[in-house]
Amino acid sequence: MAKNNKKAENMETEVKNTKMHEYREHLKVITNGLIEMAKAAGRTEYKCNQLLRECYNLVDVELDTFAGWQSKGAQIRKGQHAYLFWGTPITTEAGYTFCPVNFLFAKDQVRFTANATA
Repeated sequence: MAKNNKKAENMETEVKNTKMHEYREHLKVITNGLIEMAKAAGRTEYKCNQLLRECYNLVDVELDTFAGWQSKGAQIRKGQHAYLFWGTPITTEAGYTFCPVNFLFAKDQVRFTANATA
């Protein structure tokens, strides 16, 4: 029985890793396209997440993670989807550096409960 549970856990982890890989690849395509557009427009200075904010039309909008909004007493409204952003680079023990994918929600995607801090 324990062997089947371990196998199911491994399969679940593999599916999660595959989905995260899809998100990363999608974000890479978007980011590379935005960089090319910025260069073509003559911009010499840009940051990937700033380009993403401009693309998503979220320049002056408060963003936070699911947990971040929860800690502020807010709930994500039903049917809302997170925006993908690059996280702070992480270096593993093996010396491999990568940027994780962050899933952020805009303030207009949440609703605050009665005793929340807006």
